[in-house]
Amino acid sequence: MTRTLNPLRPVAGPPRPYRFPSFERQRLANGLCVWLVPLPDRDLVSIHLLFDAGAAAETEEQAGVAALTAQLLVTGTRRLDAAAFAEATERLGIDVSSESSWDSARAAFHALPKHLDDGLALLAEMVREPRMDEAEFQRLKAERLADILQSRADPGRLADEMFLRHAYAAGSPYGRPSGGLPETVGTLAVDDCRGFHAAHCTPALAHLVVSGAFDPTAAMATVESVFGDWRGQGPGHRVIVAESARGRGVVLVDRPGSVQSELRVGHVGIDRYDDRYFPAMVMAALLGGVFGSRLNLRLREELGFTYGARAGFDPRRSAGPFVANAAVHTEVTARAIEELLAQLDRMRGTPPEPDELAEVKNFLVGVFPLRFESTGGVAAAIEPLAVYGLPDDWWDTYRDRIQAVGPEEVHAAARELIRPEQLVILLTGDSSRVRGELEAADFGPLSVVSGE
Repeated sequence: MTRTLNPLRPVAGPPRPYRFPSFERQRLANGLCVWLVPLPDRDLVSIHLLFDAGAAAETEEQAGVAALTAQLLVTGTRRLDAAAFAEATERLGIDVSSESSWDSARAAFHALPKHLDDGLALLAEMVREPRMDEAEFQRLKAERLADILQSRADPGRLADEMFLRHAYAAGSPYGRPSGGLPETVGTLAVDDCRGFHAAHCTPALAHLVVSGAFDPTAAMATVESVFGDWRGQGPGHRVIVAESARGRGVVLVDRPGSVQSELRVGHVGIDRYDDRYFPAMVMAALLGGVFGSRLNLRLREELGFTYGARAGFDPRRSAGPFVANAAVHTEVTARAIEELLAQLDRMRGTPPEPDELAEVKNFLVGVFPLRFESTGGVAAAIEPLAVYGLPDDWWDTYRDRIQAVGPEEVHAAARELIRPEQLVILLTGDSSRVRGELEAADFGPLSVVSGE
């Protein structure tokens, strides 16, 4: 594959210097860790309260309870019902949210600095004395079940779920969506959410991030006043063993009448602590993480098979998935898989050319400061330091560590982290139209399954 650059295209200059905002940590007597990131030139302040209450903290029998518990937090407090709570946030002009991921749960709000104290008081009331109303729980539970059914009617979301199911060993939590499955969500009761909240939303393992225009001394005084007498330890999260399900194989999820095939090709990837993290991120960007990546250039620009092809890792406390994906026309399904696999083999085969690698690294380095333009972006950047215990200079050294990745490091990462013998080649599509070509292509043992 050759790439011709427009001779009139301006030459990119060197990245502008950037330093992540300075921050400090203080810890309350109850264990709550407070991260203060003063940004005096900003107009807003963002608050992120993090708990060790993600999906990794729930049992498989109650899969989905973490997500429902997080959603319930914004439906009122012991003092304020849903309507009164919404009115309180509107009066302060603050945007309150609560959500969970695999490794943490987050309650957050953004406000004008003059409303910081009242916002913190309302946040404390929300997480310390949640209403957990039966009617609100039933509404959110019904919405979650409906969303699962809707996701299984969408070929892309169905492919995402089925890929996880076939990439991880049976019984592995990572083999299902973090929000749970119909058979687990359907059995949950509001008391399950109340119990999960009481056990896991506690100060000893919590982090509070304050980012924006505020006075650190005054903010700490307010934090102490609204959170200081809060008590609780919490059990933390379980250790998830990210075990692969199988060797190489093709899984065809039959969707009769589909005019496209959704492709997912990959296997178990890396965790957040892997020493190869930066080579892996650069390699994934080169393969399918930027518009000019190899997968996108080949499948979209040269062959016209898809509107976009991507690839990447999802590192967590334990190894998340590595997956390449694209939606392609049904008639080119087998050819698209062949081309995708060829790009994986090419990545493993030889180191990238220096110019190609430099273009990708310059993009990653160049867009890096854009992530921190808002107070919310800065607060979000503190989260991996808090959740994963990354060093304080993580973001200050980030660009240098990206730039330090050379062709041989990318090649080594590709050879170690792309494992052809373990690839799960999963697609959703019309079996009557694609099965014959898949069998003839012999990408691996083929199984046809239902999307139900």
